[in-house]
Amino acid sequence: MLPHAPLLVLLMLLGLSGNVLATPADPAVASTSGPADVAEESKEQGLLKEDSRDCMRCHWMETMAYRDRETGKIVNLSIDRDAYSHSVHSELACSDCHDRGYSHYPHRLSSADENLQCVECHEDREDDGAPNLVGLKHEYDKSVHVTENVEEFTCFSCHNPHRFHPLRAGESIVDVVAETNGTCLDCHTELLTPVPKGHDWLPKPQAHWGSVRCLDCHTPLEGRIPERPSHNVLSADESNRLCVECHSKGSALLSQLYNYRTEQARERDGFFSQAIYNDAYIVGMTRNPWMDRIGLGMIVLMILGVAAHGYGRYRAHRRQETSK
Repeated sequence: MLPHAPLLVLLMLLGLSGNVLATPADPAVASTSGPADVAEESKEQGLLKEDSRDCMRCHWMETMAYRDRETGKIVNLSIDRDAYSHSVHSELACSDCHDRGYSHYPHRLSSADENLQCVECHEDREDDGAPNLVGLKHEYDKSVHVTENVEEFTCFSCHNPHRFHPLRAGESIVDVVAETNGTCLDCHTELLTPVPKGHDWLPKPQAHWGSVRCLDCHTPLEGRIPERPSHNVLSADESNRLCVECHSKGSALLSQLYNYRTEQARERDGFFSQAIYNDAYIVGMTRNPWMDRIGLGMIVLMILGVAAHGYGRYRAHRRQETSK
């Protein structure tokens, strides 16, 4: 069984006495709503589906946790309904991922040893719209997290499957940087010091942590995909250190971050509003081929118009001279 089961039971009792379960999110409370309301919400909320209700009677509780015997840390087993409802997995029920050995309570220690695999799961659910992660797996296999044999490093070391969501249009660059860097700094806490180890060459490091993503410098420059950062995290020696690679016009290092800003503005304002009002459009720079063609066409038409006007003036002048 799970270690420190008495602590689990005590924490559950604390949760019950604190009325943590008495929330609109609790299945028992939710059942007081009309059947149509519950059915409608269940279509979108995997945690309200029938397969999840028995699990969530306990895992709703904020005090659901246990102490790990090896590390001494408290392991949180509570599921935040609001965070899950905004996650990329919000439509999945508990049993879609956790499908064995949970019929007894307290659960056996082996129950949690499921070896869940994100890549394989996404391949199985590709027909349901799950993105293919094979490309990310190839990048990840070259990452310093794998090549330096970081102990038990997996997708879940960085991405909490109960909270994870892709970047959303409308988020500010500051929020994007803070959320992305927060993932790195959760482990690399030594970088929060005034003179972070390995970054003593970097002026004002804390200002950089708030303005640029770690991944912008710690992933390869070549082969970048504008829509997402690479999962091939480089070692300190291989990472980019030249200041001009960021502090220059058209910085290749920041292309992904500011490409996201452009996509965000287009989502919010529409492409033409963004191009006209927010940023000056420069042919060949904003990377929209149709706008490039339209811009070049307007330039050609303007030149032809000026040439035609000049030729017309010249012909009119010649006719005047001839009539005299």
